[in-house]
Amino acid sequence: MTSAPGSNTNAAAAVIPVFNEARTIADIVRRAAAQVDRVIVVDDGSTDGSLDALTGMGVEIVRHPENRGKGAALLSGIERAQALGAGCAITLDADGQHPPECIPDMMARAGPRTIVLGSRMADAGAMPKARLRANRTANFFISWAAGQWIDDTQCGFRIYPLSVFAAIRFRPHRRSGFVLESEVLIEACRAGYRVVPSAVPALYGPVLQRPSHFRPVFDIAAIVIMVTGKLVAWGFYPLGLIRSQRQRRVRRRLEETCIRKRDAAV
Repeated sequence: MTSAPGSNTNAAAAVIPVFNEARTIADIVRRAAAQVDRVIVVDDGSTDGSLDALTGMGVEIVRHPENRGKGAALLSGIERAQALGAGCAITLDADGQHPPECIPDMMARAGPRTIVLGSRMADAGAMPKARLRANRTANFFISWAAGQWIDDTQCGFRIYPLSVFAAIRFRPHRRSGFVLESEVLIEACRAGYRVVPSAVPALYGPVLQRPSHFRPVFDIAAIVIMVTGKLVAWGFYPLGLIRSQRQRRVRRRLEETCIRKRDAAV
């Protein structure tokens, strides 16, 4: 196991939701276990024998008898991490899209009131165009509702301080699908947490062993409906729009300055 400067990976647990990932799960678990002491796999009703690939690996396993959706799997894994005494949960997918080797860099940015969010935006050219457009739409609306700019709201590679799940509540019907990952960002920011990006690669194509479970049109529509409901209830939260767009402009200027300095040094 490796440790990032200023982090405590002994207090971290990797939470990996699994739904029919027999071809990749053993490799992801092995690589995650090299970064943190605790790995929790949540089998969300797999029918392909995914758990057979983990025999003898010594990981924590939570089983759902039927498929309940990614959000429900994440919450089950987070509850297990809390029971094990972890201070934070590192969530990553089992399909190979999230390299566990990025965990130390992400942990270096973690804090008791900070959510670290993997950001693929530096590698956005590698993302499918439809997915990138959907992400940018979600980024705008979720950042507006959160009141701070969030680079890549649809990346599931994250570090959550587990205290955040005691500070916020979810509506029961949103606890199953992809909407939960968006709602937790909004409600965490409203509760005084901050979200910071950590660069991760955008891995698609032959890297992934199966089509994504994420449905860009359907799931982004569900997310936008959730966000719109919150904005209407909050009087459209104009301060959130102003703050998020101001932060977006500042971050863009900083990135442009870094690029100019890098190019001048070449």
